[in-house]
Amino acid sequence: MHLRMNPTDPIFVPARTVASRVMGDSALLIHPEADEIKLTNEVGTLVWRLVCERRHTAGAIARAVVEAFDVDAATAEADVASFLDELSRAALIERVEP
Repeated sequence: MHLRMNPTDPIFVPARTVASRVMGDSALLIHPEADEIKLTNEVGTLVWRLVCERRHTAGAIARAVVEAFDVDAATAEADVASFLDELSRAALIERVEP
C-alpha cells in the first residue's frame, strides 16, 4: 500500500533502536535505550505497520485509518497526529524530511 500523496510532507519511520512485534491486532514496541514499552490497539497497529513501511506521511496514514475504520477524516487526522506525537516523544519513531 503506497499512500504518500504530498512529496514535501515528512514521513515517519521507526527509530533505529526500536524492536517491534505485531501479534494480531496489537503491536508491541520496545525502545531499550529509553526504557519505553508500548502496546497498541488495532488502530495503533495499522499506524505502526504503515510507519514500518518507511514511506507514509501523517496525512496518508490518516487516510488509511479512514478507509479501515468507521471514522471521519477530521477525527482520524487528529488522532493520528496525536499518536505520532506520542510515539515521537517516546523516541519510538523519527520524522524524516523529504
